[in-house]
Amino acid sequence: MSKAPRKTPEGRRGSRPGDERAALVRRLAELEEREAHTRHIIQTVGVSIWEEDFSRVQELLLELRRQGILDVRAWCAAHPEFVREAVKRVRVVSVNEASLRMLGASSQQELLGSLERIFLPESLGVFVEQLVALSEGRPYLQSESVVQALDGRRIEVLFSFVWDAMVGRADRVMVTLMDIGERKAAERALQESEARFRNMADHAPVMMWVTDPGGSCTYLNRKWYEFTGQTEESGLGFGWLSAVHPEDAASSKAVFVDANARHAPFRLEYRLRRVDGEYRWAIDAAAPRFGPGGEFLGYIGSVIDITERRQREQLQRFLAETGVALAASLDYATTLSSLARLAVPTLADWCIVDLVDEDGSVRRVEVVVADPADAPLAEDARHFPARLDGNPANPPTKALREGRPVLVMDPGTDVERLLLQAHNEAHARVMAAISPISLLAVPLVARGRTLGVLTFLTTARSGRRYAAVELEAAEDLARRAALSVDNARLYRDAQRAVRLRDEFLSIASHELKTPLTPLVLKLQVLTREIEARCEPALTQRLLGMLEVSRRQVRRLAELVDGLLDVSHLSAGRLRIEREAVDLTSLVREVTARFQLQAERSGSPFRLESVGAVVGQWDRLRLEQVISHLLSNAIKYGAGHPVTIRVQGTETRARLMVRDQGIGIEPDVLPRIFHKFERGVSERHYGGLGLGLYVTQQVLHAMGGTISAESTPGQGATFTVELPLVEATAAS
Repeated sequence: MSKAPRKTPEGRRGSRPGDERAALVRRLAELEEREAHTRHIIQTVGVSIWEEDFSRVQELLLELRRQGILDVRAWCAAHPEFVREAVKRVRVVSVNEASLRMLGASSQQELLGSLERIFLPESLGVFVEQLVALSEGRPYLQSESVVQALDGRRIEVLFSFVWDAMVGRADRVMVTLMDIGERKAAERALQESEARFRNMADHAPVMMWVTDPGGSCTYLNRKWYEFTGQTEESGLGFGWLSAVHPEDAASSKAVFVDANARHAPFRLEYRLRRVDGEYRWAIDAAAPRFGPGGEFLGYIGSVIDITERRQREQLQRFLAETGVALAASLDYATTLSSLARLAVPTLADWCIVDLVDEDGSVRRVEVVVADPADAPLAEDARHFPARLDGNPANPPTKALREGRPVLVMDPGTDVERLLLQAHNEAHARVMAAISPISLLAVPLVARGRTLGVLTFLTTARSGRRYAAVELEAAEDLARRAALSVDNARLYRDAQRAVRLRDEFLSIASHELKTPLTPLVLKLQVLTREIEARCEPALTQRLLGMLEVSRRQVRRLAELVDGLLDVSHLSAGRLRIEREAVDLTSLVREVTARFQLQAERSGSPFRLESVGAVVGQWDRLRLEQVISHLLSNAIKYGAGHPVTIRVQGTETRARLMVRDQGIGIEPDVLPRIFHKFERGVSERHYGGLGLGLYVTQQVLHAMGGTISAESTPGQGATFTVELPLVEATAAS
């Protein structure tokens, strides 16, 4: 019986042995081709790839299992020699080209065999994790560690381990090493940068914060926690808003959320609660952060306490207002009352003003309170001014006596304590009723003299306590107030002196005028007697001497008249009696009287006119004006002609007197119409310096003006303008 054909590996019958060998050869060739292709890929990729033989390590692990040791990690920790032995049993059987480049090897032979040449103590930790994963049958492990190149360089790498854990064996392990040195360096740099930032921020003198893109606060520096008393748990996220004043929190959050949505910088002010419960004004400013790709990362911002700055700004505005008040009046008592009203409530809840009178006594001139309900108490306080002979511990008295500010942080509220600072028990009871929590007494000192003292008090009404900012402002205010008081007193004294002087001038002028009249009459009588009784030769000589005397008497009369006019002007008694006056005709009359004097001095007159110019003026006063201008033109004309021009328009008359003499210096010209001012040297030209002053005042009284133009060495021109009041009726 014939045999059945054998089945082939595919289950077919009748195949020949030669066919089976051919198929097997083709299969082996395919496998070898695939293996060669895989090895080529492994050799050419940029990642370091190793193949390690772990068979002898597996024997150690099997031995542990036979001994009943299941916790490999604990065993390795307790037996480091076991780990070192396991490392020695690993054999590197293959490495790719990337491994040679990474570790600085010239050939594979330098890396094959033991791992000890590239292992560092830090590498053992990863190796232990390999052993644990191998014992637990996990086929994959990834971890960061460090290896050593053949030239000693340390290389930070990312290990990946893959092995076949079937049937509890791990003959081969595929290891990949990725150089992560640059990434780790970048991470360290980032960590160092963040550490530096946090260290800098924690030691910064301002509060600082950082948010994420969603607006949640991820960092607050130490200054924030110290200032607000918050913790990380209460401050991070949006918890910081709980430290913001309830009236400011909603608006502040709205500004922040809007800016965060727009990725825009912002700046806002709000009141922030300090750890002691006091709310302080702060500026919160921030700028957006962006990543390398322009992505929004959040904000970094700072918070600065600006309470003192706001107080300074407020006090500067207050001082500016007080400057206006101090300049508004020369009655210093009224001025200081206005100042006290400005100080409340900007600087104080109470402001008290004491002044030293001329007799040395101290008078309380003002007490201003912020609360109208305290008005009766303020009246009681008026009875207890600073006293030079009072309690030296009383703050206003101490400031007055020592001439320096006195700051009392906590004056007290009980009578027994206040008795140490009060003049008497009644004074202490009034102070106890006021209940000040802070007091500041500042002396008013000017030119080395203490003129008074300003006392500022705060109460529970405002809760404000004085510090350096308020002291500085109070001292500035006191300096201004003292200067104002001193100026007012100087002005008062000057006015008193002026009145005494004017009274003296008025009396002296009348007394001088009295003997002049009979003297003039006597000279006239003497002239007639000489002409009637003396010989011609003697007559001529005596009459010449009398003419000199008459000129001196006229000169003296003019000076006395000038003094009388000044006294009348100062007393407001200058009378203007208007009548119809032809300016042209009056100028001709006065010119004729001065003609001989003008010709004798070499300054003849040239009169230019356009006819009658009639207005309603005081004839005698206008004649006085013309006479003075002509007299000056002759005196300073230096022997050159004097031009006189009279003009008129429909509404005004104009008189111009121009000489060609010495002129007036530019720096003197603006002052020549002032009282007792001269345009030339008194030594050479004499005079009281009253003529132009009286002239200007007379013209002003008639509604007119006078002006002067001059060039030194080329003469001067004086121009008078007068309104033609009722000119039609006068003509």
